[in-house]
Amino acid sequence: MKNKKIQILKLVQMQSNIFLQNYDLNNAPTTNFIAKKLDLDRSVASKNLNELFKNDKLIKINTRPVIYLNVNENLNESKEYRNIADFKNNFQNQAWQKIIGWNGSLKEIIEQLKAAVMYPPMGLPAILFGESGTGKTFLIRTLFEFAKQQEILGQDAQLVVINCAQYANNPELLSSVLFGYTKGSFTGADSDTPGALQTANNGILFLDEVHRLSSEGQEKLFTYLDTGLFTPVGNNAKKIASKARLFFATTKKEQDFLETFLRRIPIKIKLPTLDERGAYEKRMLTYNLINQQAKRINCKIKISKQCISLIYHYHFKANVGELENLIQNIVARKFSQLASPNEVEIKIGDLPDNILQQMHPNNLPVVSCKNEIIFQPSDSYKPSNYLSNKEYISKMQFSWEKLFQLQVKGEKDRNSYYKIVQKETHEILYSVYNTERSLINSYAAALTNIFSLAQVDFYNLENSTVYDLAIYIFYLMKNEFTADFTAQQDLTLMTQLFAPELQMVEKLASLIEMHFEVNLRTCDCLWLAILSSKDNLTSLPQIPAIVVAHGYATASSMADTCNHFLQAAIFTPVDLKPDVSKSEMITYLKNLIKKISPQDGLLILMDMGSLKSIMEPIQNECNCDLLVINNFSMAVMLEIGNQLLLKKDLPTIQKKLPQNIIQSKFYKQHSNFPPVIITTCMTGMGSAQRIKSILTQSFTGLVKVQVEAYDFKELVNYQESHLLENKNVIGIVGIDNPDVEGIPYFGLE
Repeated sequence: MKNKKIQILKLVQMQSNIFLQNYDLNNAPTTNFIAKKLDLDRSVASKNLNELFKNDKLIKINTRPVIYLNVNENLNESKEYRNIADFKNNFQNQAWQKIIGWNGSLKEIIEQLKAAVMYPPMGLPAILFGESGTGKTFLIRTLFEFAKQQEILGQDAQLVVINCAQYANNPELLSSVLFGYTKGSFTGADSDTPGALQTANNGILFLDEVHRLSSEGQEKLFTYLDTGLFTPVGNNAKKIASKARLFFATTKKEQDFLETFLRRIPIKIKLPTLDERGAYEKRMLTYNLINQQAKRINCKIKISKQCISLIYHYHFKANVGELENLIQNIVARKFSQLASPNEVEIKIGDLPDNILQQMHPNNLPVVSCKNEIIFQPSDSYKPSNYLSNKEYISKMQFSWEKLFQLQVKGEKDRNSYYKIVQKETHEILYSVYNTERSLINSYAAALTNIFSLAQVDFYNLENSTVYDLAIYIFYLMKNEFTADFTAQQDLTLMTQLFAPELQMVEKLASLIEMHFEVNLRTCDCLWLAILSSKDNLTSLPQIPAIVVAHGYATASSMADTCNHFLQAAIFTPVDLKPDVSKSEMITYLKNLIKKISPQDGLLILMDMGSLKSIMEPIQNECNCDLLVINNFSMAVMLEIGNQLLLKKDLPTIQKKLPQNIIQSKFYKQHSNFPPVIITTCMTGMGSAQRIKSILTQSFTGLVKVQVEAYDFKELVNYQESHLLENKNVIGIVGIDNPDVEGIPYFGLE
């Protein structure tokens, strides 16, 4: 680096520290400021500053004039900011961005904590309600770090943490610890001793497990909460002032406290459990904790994807704390067994029995290539990056500008658009951590399930395309608050060129939004459409078809052949063993029909004789029209497949069958009542109505089903109230299971 640039960089570094103290624009390191201080021509200073910015040596705030700041560990979230407000908001969040979920499930909680500590003149008392291991103490320690960073508290301020559970059987001792005591107030009190309230003056006093504080202890805090004054044990006449900010935490409910105590605490915060934080954050926490252990032992950790899946499907009663202890215990045990410590390998057999007991095929990931994830001690894993990397956004904007340029030129070659979109999608992939690539693998598997659920044929969709779509979903989850790049743009040509793919994406949109918790804007739908344009996607018929045949691969062979000719996944095969019993066949078909969940009708082709004894019990499972065909051939299957692709109904298909050869029977839907999904929640009808709203929006255009909200207690007593009579209830969705016999329950998560 030339001497001139070194001088400029040193001056910017020095001036950045001065500017960040009070954001005084007179002290801002601008082009004019640098030119004047170093006696340079303004154009020379500007050129060098911009080169330093392009080489990632400086950060830029695009005010007028532009402000340049040095890059350091506290200023590395983005290279460029629109204004000082954006920069300050990012800079002030540095203490929080090390927490997974700071901009997700914990966002509102962090805002409440910030409000509590910043409110003048001494903040506001706050209490955190949450199960063991949800991170109450960790959040308060981070809040203390934030308050010092923002100079809300002085650098000599103290954080005093007291666990009230340690004094549960000795309330007098707790009083002396909190309020201090005077000499001679009790045996052993040899001198005046300050208490926690006095020690935490101008800092923070955090009382954990505050529910263990006796009623008398709670009342003793009233005076301080009301006046800021307290008396030490042994001298009620002495009044001591303190400006300690008070924070409390408990694993109990509000009803376990004196109402007069809670009335004095204006900010009440409920922390989510590990399961309530959602699958994405739970997975990120798992990865981060494993990465921490790799750094601690300075050793590579290799863990199978099945292990990872079992861990983050397990319900941890003690939440993040229990998850951390589990990972630490497994790694420590495996590390102690190494002859030469260079790699720790964790497999399913290394997991404890309580986790292995919940093994189920649905919990295991779809393994496409390598079956393990590797965590290196040298990985610079930073959990905050998954939500706030603005470099993605600038690159994406540049790609959209190139797409708009093609459209302005009237370019009609679809491949020209596809190349731009694929290149940028792969740029995203190149910038992720190794541990994050396994996330994209799991997203690809989830997308495959969504294709099937939305009845979109992915028979011709290449695995690479599904993976590319998953990469963009990953990008959206990291950058969900960006602007719509297509706003106020004429998209006529692009929407015409990619109309079939757009139609498919719009059909998938609500399921993608619900599963990945993202919002698909116009630009996102168009991007996904272009990304899938190299493959031939088609809609599955509204009426699914099942082929049932005896033999080890008879049905599969016929279904695969027909699907290949029709270029659509029309037929689902059922291969039956030659000696299968009628009851076993009926049970299997019932389970398959439940899985397919047909809405507009179902077609079953069978290779056996009498249909009546088999189809009548199956008919009761359908809740839709049913056509059963016997003695079919490959030619008949192809004709039926064509009719289904043309959206023909079942009576029309039956009429076109060769009646003198094919035996068929049409069953009209047995129930006149429409299918209903019930939503409920133990907390009340408000939550049940919100769940109803989520499902209704998600089902629109995809599933013909009514959604109704019900009171939880009424559902529990449904037999006494005849609540569900004349209802075709196909499922219950909620937070708590009312245990309604015969109706499946699905937890909202």
